[in-house]
Amino acid sequence: MITAAGVGSGIDIESIISQLMVLERQPLNNIRRKQANLDVQVSAFGSLKSAISELETTAKKLADLSEFGRYVASSSNEDTFTATTTIGTAAELHSINVISLAEAHRMSSGLYAAASDPVGTGTYSFSSGSDSFDVNIDATNDSLTGLRDAINDASGNNSISASIINVDGGSRLVLTAKNSGTANSITAPALFTEISAATDAQLEVDGFAVTSDSNSVSNVIPGVTLELKAVGTGDLSTTRDTESVKEKLEEFVENYNKLHSTIDNLREGSLRGESLLLNIESGLRQQFFAPIDVGNGETVSVFELGLTFDKEGTLSLDDDKMTAAMDSDLEKFISAFSDTSNGFSKQIESSLSKYTTAGGLIGDRTDGLDSRNRSFDDQLERMEYRLEQTELRYRKQFTAMDALVAQLQATSSFMTQSLSSLNFNNG
Repeated sequence: MITAAGVGSGIDIESIISQLMVLERQPLNNIRRKQANLDVQVSAFGSLKSAISELETTAKKLADLSEFGRYVASSSNEDTFTATTTIGTAAELHSINVISLAEAHRMSSGLYAAASDPVGTGTYSFSSGSDSFDVNIDATNDSLTGLRDAINDASGNNSISASIINVDGGSRLVLTAKNSGTANSITAPALFTEISAATDAQLEVDGFAVTSDSNSVSNVIPGVTLELKAVGTGDLSTTRDTESVKEKLEEFVENYNKLHSTIDNLREGSLRGESLLLNIESGLRQQFFAPIDVGNGETVSVFELGLTFDKEGTLSLDDDKMTAAMDSDLEKFISAFSDTSNGFSKQIESSLSKYTTAGGLIGDRTDGLDSRNRSFDDQLERMEYRLEQTELRYRKQFTAMDALVAQLQATSSFMTQSLSSLNFNNG
């Protein structure tokens, strides 16, 4: 078997075959360049979708009243109570007088010389609040420690914690209700006695009496949870957090400009001539100029609320306009952005969602590019096979030529020698 073409004739056949295959591979290289271009476009659509998604997420925050214009509560005496708010809170002012705090019930066993001392076998019943359970003590766990573990491990026990304390003279088993208030008082066998009674929190809200089994009071003022700390008085106020409004609008402006910059770069680069870019941009711009219904037949524009464009299309926030609009009517300002049916947030989200959802417009574009890429993969596979066959054919042809040339060279050499010999004899 010939392993190196040209060894018979001396012709550099390997070089000839190599150069021929370079020419043969040109169509394959062209397809790979097309694939590389498709990959660049897929990546470009990925960065476009990412920028749109970021803006869409930020727009949704403008409709999230737990973030945008959320209510915050403040206490004039945080040593006595603190407060937090939830969605649904209103601007309010209340007087709070904490008379007493809720306490958890505690009971203790008698004094034992050691935690390993027996307590007596049998069934022990316990209850606290809505929980009730039994524990069995036998020869395997008849000790203060065994009773503690049986209580803590009992099925159905979510309300009592048992612990051993070592005190002067020995050990005691202490039961503590996990929830405060008289409704969660512990019922236990006779070997336990009360050491700290359960009490409810007593307070006055605007002079009206309130009783709570917990120091966390959330069912008195809608949307407000009071955390009672100590006996005393103080004022509670709830107001809109205007700083959160500004922060979320600044975040929206930042992400809008990121998208605007991304579109400009793609338009000049890998997505030159792509109509989707113009559609996204023009669709968004329309939402800025669309009037927002704020009720009672009144409409506002986001430009009245502080958003503004410069001549380059860059969005910014006019602090003076925004502050004036909030000072004029804060609730209307927030509603203009956050209303779930007609607010600016909803308009922007609707404009963008058709591009980012599964099966959306960007997904259609990338699916088409992926399909073309797979088609090129199939072509490349077929072409690679044909190129292998072509190279085999070239080698076969040049091997035959090499053998023929070698034979002709041998014949020529023989004839030359014969003629030389004949001339010598004639001489």
